[in-house]
Amino acid sequence: MKPRFILPVIATLLMSLSSVQAHEIPEGTEPMQKSQQCATCHPQIFKEWQDSFHAKSSVHKDSAHNAVHQAFSKFMISKGKTPNYHCGNCHAPMSDNLKELMSGEALPDSSNASQLEGVGCAFCHRIEALNEGKSFNQYRLNKDGAYYIGRATRSKAPHKVAESALFTDGQVCMGCHGHKLNSHETPICLMTEEGKSNCITCHLPKVEGSPTVGSKATTHFSHQMLGGHDLAMLQQAVDLEIKVEEQGKERHVVVTVQNKTEHTFPSTNPMRIAFVKVTAKDKNGAVIWENFKGDPLKEDKQAVFFKAFKAGDQVGVPSWQAEALAFDTRLKRGESKVLTYPLYSKEISEVEAELVYLLFPAKAIEGFAIPKDGINDKRYSVAKKSVKM
Repeated sequence: MKPRFILPVIATLLMSLSSVQAHEIPEGTEPMQKSQQCATCHPQIFKEWQDSFHAKSSVHKDSAHNAVHQAFSKFMISKGKTPNYHCGNCHAPMSDNLKELMSGEALPDSSNASQLEGVGCAFCHRIEALNEGKSFNQYRLNKDGAYYIGRATRSKAPHKVAESALFTDGQVCMGCHGHKLNSHETPICLMTEEGKSNCITCHLPKVEGSPTVGSKATTHFSHQMLGGHDLAMLQQAVDLEIKVEEQGKERHVVVTVQNKTEHTFPSTNPMRIAFVKVTAKDKNGAVIWENFKGDPLKEDKQAVFFKAFKAGDQVGVPSWQAEALAFDTRLKRGESKVLTYPLYSKEISEVEAELVYLLFPAKAIEGFAIPKDGINDKRYSVAKKSVKM
């Protein structure tokens, strides 16, 4: 089945670039260590990372990402082109054959241990600088193997430790999360414009527990790197309010959704979707009216927060085919949206509003054959409020 809507973009596989650009790793650099080696001294941080989607970022561990990669590969083959794993740039950056994966000279291989690391400890903490590019950014890793942190203290670590401002202002995230343009130069992800704050503040909050064995510190930055997969994080992101207004004999339900984050909601990745479901019930709890029954994008687009692309006159194309933005109904930073619906029936005694968040639209799961594993197809009830009359 061919998807007929905006399809998820998981990384830079969306770009069919003629030349391959990989992260800058100096000749003779110290090899990157497996994240498991960090567990000895940083057991709590390692466990957090191990459970994070940074650890599960490659096609070998993320079933949704693999499904999208397979769809992209089939598209490339249909056009007589060599499929590649260009998304490995951000999803498997520790691969020892990253350039070959990105060019299509090599295919993802689960027997290659370096591809299984995902975004590991050594990769992030050895980032020395960002190499900014037009289509996407790259990182430059250090040569001496030092591990960068925001503020270095006297250390007995078995490795070099150094300070880097990239780890205090959140810029370390912008190599992969900054911006991505496809081969048509269409902006697919654009966090550099959609968000203006320090990513670390919300996504790596301080939690209880020593950062390392033997440390006197009692807190550390969480390495779960929570986002749209975490209900508590989503609940912090938005406010939902509902009220009924009466004007003479007319009644209206007014639902207000406010984005409290420092970036768009849902965030820059176009696979995410959120919508408001409004339901009116009688005194017995029976549904009398609802703002949509099946597909909110077709039945009540104003209640949907989503981004879609187009190619020519066709709306809802995969992002690797996107020539322009078709529409973007997501909430901007700090923005509120008010939805108003007339309540015609006198039998209505209660109205409920629910804000729902999905990692993938239902049609994306069908079109890509994304496994329904309880994660990819999870329905997040971010907020629910009701008003009685």
